[in-house]
Amino acid sequence: MNTGVTAREVEDLLARTTWPGATGACAGVGELADRFTAAGFAPGSVVLVALPNGTRLIRVFFALVLAGLVPTLLAASTPASRLRATARRLGATALVRPGTETDQVTVTRLDDGPVRTHRPGQAILLTSGTSGMATGCLHDITALRRNAARHARSIGLGPADRMLVTLPMHYSYALVAQVLAGLVTGASLVVTGPPFTPAGYRDVVAAHDVTVSALTPLLVADLQADGGRLPRGLRALGVGGHALDPARTGRLLSANPDLELYLTYGLTEAGPRVSTLAAHREPPARYASAGTPIDGVRLGLRDAGRGPAEQEVLVTADTVYRAKVGVEGGVSRGKLVAADTIATGDVGRLDDDGYLWLTGRISDFAIVRGDKVSLSSVRKAAESLDGVLRAIVTPPADEHAGALALALYVDETRELSEKDVRRTLYPLLTPNERPGELTVHPVTAGSLHK
Repeated sequence: MNTGVTAREVEDLLARTTWPGATGACAGVGELADRFTAAGFAPGSVVLVALPNGTRLIRVFFALVLAGLVPTLLAASTPASRLRATARRLGATALVRPGTETDQVTVTRLDDGPVRTHRPGQAILLTSGTSGMATGCLHDITALRRNAARHARSIGLGPADRMLVTLPMHYSYALVAQVLAGLVTGASLVVTGPPFTPAGYRDVVAAHDVTVSALTPLLVADLQADGGRLPRGLRALGVGGHALDPARTGRLLSANPDLELYLTYGLTEAGPRVSTLAAHREPPARYASAGTPIDGVRLGLRDAGRGPAEQEVLVTADTVYRAKVGVEGGVSRGKLVAADTIATGDVGRLDDDGYLWLTGRISDFAIVRGDKVSLSSVRKAAESLDGVLRAIVTPPADEHAGALALALYVDETRELSEKDVRRTLYPLLTPNERPGELTVHPVTAGSLHK
């Protein structure tokens, strides 16, 4: 059975991994794999894993793979009702959650729905689920390894590096571009968080001699609000999502002149990393670009009905997903349109030098009272307001009579009310862009990830 990993290389990775939150000893990956095998689950069975970041999560993920099972990582805080719904949609056979001791786990057999099996040596990565319940993408572990190695080369990651994993490992970026990248390159890992705070981040980077880190655009904004300086030992910073504002990119490089800054673009369906921009080597005019494709990835375009500057981006690679699982109604992003080729749903253009410029998504437009409205424009206007951390725009059910709905996640320390938001946001929007339903949700800054 080719699982794509060996117990020895996983144990070597764990020996290079520091988990400041550890308080006890967890079983070895080989021992855990034997336990999962002894449980009698059918080969290729789906097992949900809801554990916080840590070496325990790394051990469980790889132990399930070695046992010929198909791990699916979820947030440790996932409500029980969402876990049950996800288990039914994916046909999961078991759930792994924290045990009574900090570093132990409990395994619960799930008997309330049909069980589905896949090929051993695979894993399911969940998409973000921003527009509803998350969709699962079935990937080969060998393909995820290839993508990790290619991404690592694009940022110069090597065995001398110590990489901080502060993003949740149930996100494909942290799992593939960090954990698996550490496995294949020999880099060491320091595993923390979330939650994220600028002071805590700087302390961990300095205390553990971290040389490589990755943050979301929102977390970069938190750092810049707190001064923007990074510890001197940090060689390279990656920012996923390609959505870092060019002005922020410039300020980050100005505040940290020796920093290597890599802006990356990807999507879970692609395996997941697609392209990288080495911003520290580029002129400011390219800061808004998503860079050039990593090794083994080819980019293409197809007509999206918006002219040559806004065509749909196609990604061709031997790392794209094998199948969508747990798909509910509606059209999902990342549709297979040819062998190893997905239509991303993102729109943009490729310039003569091979750089990708993204302008939005096909789904970022809706008809409101007969007029086409850019959801991206509404989202950007809302997120430009001081204190707004994220905006989610929902099209109306009736495109002739309805209005947009807007949910805002705001810094709880700013005390923004719905009235405050309407007063400052509405002048920035056209009548059809103004939401009918507006909800404001106070959250802790740094608790949201893209």
